[in-house]
Amino acid sequence: MTHARVLTAAMFAAALLLPAVSAFAQASAPSMTPADRHDWERSHRISRLIGSEVRTRSGEKIGDIRDLVTDDHGTIRLAIVSTGGFLGVGDRLHAVPWDVLTLGPKDDHILDIDKAHLQAAPGFTSKTWPNLGDDHWLADNRRYYVH
Repeated sequence: MTHARVLTAAMFAAALLLPAVSAFAQASAPSMTPADRHDWERSHRISRLIGSEVRTRSGEKIGDIRDLVTDDHGTIRLAIVSTGGFLGVGDRLHAVPWDVLTLGPKDDHILDIDKAHLQAAPGFTSKTWPNLGDDHWLADNRRYYVH
């Protein structure tokens, strides 16, 4: 068989299989719109959460999510939000309870707090983390974020 005939036979076989493969892919894929997929990715993929911006309800940028803290079951409990500073130098970290953050419209997260109130919340540096396993510290910290 010549090269041209092999190529023609392969193209013919592909043309016959294409509708079946397409139908299978559509049947087995969940019916998600691109917007649904985007919402899922930005609310469930850790790589999309770390580095995302945190804003006030009015849209003013507060900081960025630097890290996430989970419990023994893998449930996110705290977002470590970096405020101030420049490129990680001189910034202040805040342990924001995960459940007080809401998903924003631009791959960001909304924290219903003003900057002055955030300044009064317990903060720490990357070298002086508090004991995030201390229930007393966690309860005291939470009071700053829950109204």
